[in-house]
Amino acid sequence: MMNAIATIVVLAIAGALVAAMVYMIRLAADDSGKSSELRRFVEALFGGSSARQEAASADDEAAAARLAEHKQPFSEPCPACGETVTHRDVDCPACGLRLV
Repeated sequence: MMNAIATIVVLAIAGALVAAMVYMIRLAADDSGKSSELRRFVEALFGGSSARQEAASADDEAAAARLAEHKQPFSEPCPACGETVTHRDVDCPACGLRLV
């Protein structure tokens, strides 16, 4: 009896997920202005390339501004790989670790 109830619950959840996906596809295919808003939301939610690029460029600009605040040059090992990094490096040239 419990197996039947568990199967019904799982099938209901799967059906609800499929219905939600069909609804989202219909909204995206709609000619109204909501499709661009939905597309931006989905890209931001699931890490779309444009949202990632905008965030990365904003992070790079902020890191460069923080680097400009440091007046004294330095040279020290990267905490992750030990490669020597300087005050000019935002990311480690060897391993790509964000330094600032």
